[in-house]
Amino acid sequence: MKKILLVVLLCLLAGCAKSKDFSYGLGQMDAVNSKYNITYSSYPADVNQIDVIINSYKGLKSLKLDTGREAFDEFVDYQLLTFESDKQFVNGLKYGDAGTTKYGFGCKIRPLIIETVKFKNESATKGFEAITKLKDFVDKYPQNSKLTNLSQKDVMFLNASFYELSKDANRDSETINYFCPENITLEIYKSGFKKTENLSDEYINGLNYEQAVKLWKKIEGFE
Repeated sequence: MKKILLVVLLCLLAGCAKSKDFSYGLGQMDAVNSKYNITYSSYPADVNQIDVIINSYKGLKSLKLDTGREAFDEFVDYQLLTFESDKQFVNGLKYGDAGTTKYGFGCKIRPLIIETVKFKNESATKGFEAITKLKDFVDKYPQNSKLTNLSQKDVMFLNASFYELSKDANRDSETINYFCPENITLEIYKSGFKKTENLSDEYINGLNYEQAVKLWKKIEGFE
């Protein structure tokens, strides 16, 4: 009799044990998101916090799941790419309006614009990789994608957003390179240094573009 009761109890416990499936994985992701006050489509504006979240998400890939392993890994990979994209986007905000030609510019801020263009393009590149991953996830795992509230509409929206970001970066790059190429910017720096800095003409005249940029950024407090 005791053996029968034990078997029944074990069966009941097995039946009540929650299966570790895709939904369980999402629950663990939700716990991370809640901790950092983010969602699957909203991200922090702090690079250091993004790095911490990326490490937390990488840790989720070690979860032991009974089912839905491939779908969960693909969704985590998508999220990791979006975090990498967001990290570069946040880096691109470092110089504010001085990092774009959109609101007017002078040749002296060329290096700030070039640096911002680099971050924007890196953000867009990671973004397009994320889009490809999301499209595959939605196509291959439609039921799981419903649980995340993501669909092909999100693919289209993100694609348009990253296209605009890339277009914006290319416009800035073309504008600053056309009006303020390195040689012209270098001469502007040299002329300015001679007027404001206690440096010899020989030293200033011997500066190349990279050296002049480093000196200008130091003087202006960008380094």
